[in-house]
Amino acid sequence: MAYKFEWDTGNLEHVMNDHPERENTVDEVESVFSDTNLFLLPNRVDEHGEFRYIAIGIGASGDEKTVVFVTRKDKIRPISCRRANKKERVKYYENIIKNI
Repeated sequence: MAYKFEWDTGNLEHVMNDHPERENTVDEVESVFSDTNLFLLPNRVDEHGEFRYIAIGIGASGDEKTVVFVTRKDKIRPISCRRANKKERVKYYENIIKNI
């Protein structure tokens, strides 16, 4: 499935520049959604009433990544991206085992 993404100066600035140590790129963030074992979780409703979700998957770098995002007009709008923490990695791999 090919996903469409919404990028603008707001989320580009936050995802790419606010945390340079994460070494995010547009390609890396979008590649997480190409993982055939992508694990999606609802997160919360934000201050604007939008539902936020968490995607956990392997990015092009080979690292497990967590992407927080909202959907708008059938597009994924990334809010943040970072290396998945231990709890998220466990959930990701447990989901794979469960689906074997």
